[in-house]
Amino acid sequence: MQISHQSTAGATILSLLGRLDELATTEVEQAFTGILNNENQGLIVDMEGVEYVSSSGLRVLLMLMKAMKNQQRVLKLCNLSPFVAEVFEVSNFSVMFDVHESLESARREFESAN
Repeated sequence: MQISHQSTAGATILSLLGRLDELATTEVEQAFTGILNNENQGLIVDMEGVEYVSSSGLRVLLMLMKAMKNQQRVLKLCNLSPFVAEVFEVSNFSVMFDVHESLESARREFESAN
């Protein structure tokens, strides 16, 4: 799993590339924890490069969502591949998360809120 992030006006963008599975969860959790501890703005998780998500990956995303809510911060996901979008649909995660079709759409929503 390759992870990169950048801070922009209103939101931090975390980009994931690879498989979000049990082998990647520790690395992804550490990235999320670093952002939660060091950033005070909303977060967009760009999942364009995520080709697969397992139940372990879903658990990490759910933990992130709860932590963001506890800090009264906004979390958005974007660019889900068709396979990942189907996993989200079947698991009802598409209802729990604010999912956008593109990074631009998620960014616009943050910009309009500020």
